[in-house]
Amino acid sequence: MTTPAETRPSRRLARLAWAVAIVVLLAAMAMDTKVLTTEEAAASNPAAFDAKVYAAEEYPKIVEAVRTGAVQLPEVAAAVAADAQAAGEKYGKTAGTDKYAIPVTFTGEVTEADDNTLTVDVADMPEGTTVRVAIGSAVNGTAVRDVTGAYPFRDFANQTDHQQMANELKALVQQNVTRKIDPDAAEGAQASVTGIYVVGVGPQDSFLVTPVELEVSG
Repeated sequence: MTTPAETRPSRRLARLAWAVAIVVLLAAMAMDTKVLTTEEAAASNPAAFDAKVYAAEEYPKIVEAVRTGAVQLPEVAAAVAADAQAAGEKYGKTAGTDKYAIPVTFTGEVTEADDNTLTVDVADMPEGTTVRVAIGSAVNGTAVRDVTGAYPFRDFANQTDHQQMANELKALVQQNVTRKIDPDAAEGAQASVTGIYVVGVGPQDSFLVTPVELEVSG
């Protein structure tokens, strides 16, 4: 028969064993825990994508790329008339299925103007073509995003982020380029345009250009 005196030391030993086990376990957990620096913590938990900030950072680079890479619109139009697919591959970057964003430049007289577009008479264009410059809701942010080829979908977390960048670029064009244009005063004036034309959008004889640089004078 076990007496109370014999039981008490056994209980004390059991409690001591449990205490030692807990201490060992906590020590092991502490050794396995990595303390992150502020920089490491930020890198492991990146901030949510801010399309407005990102677009504002990238917009000047896109404008410069369009300016330096722009091709005369009549040259592009002639190539499109001969073979639209080949013209897109030669002069532009992919902007969707069978679509290509091409940097172009041209001058001409504004023959019609409304809140959304300026129609421009450009010399040496193929007969029967129409050239319009987007100044309102017709501004194509996707074309601005895609013209350099530097912002493919695979570089974004999801479709929403990719599209939101295009939306913010559209807003920047409207804010920095087209907002200053008065359609009521544009008709009969000379327009100097550098922007983006997308092959595969609309009729082949209609050239709708989203400007990144636009001067209307006279």
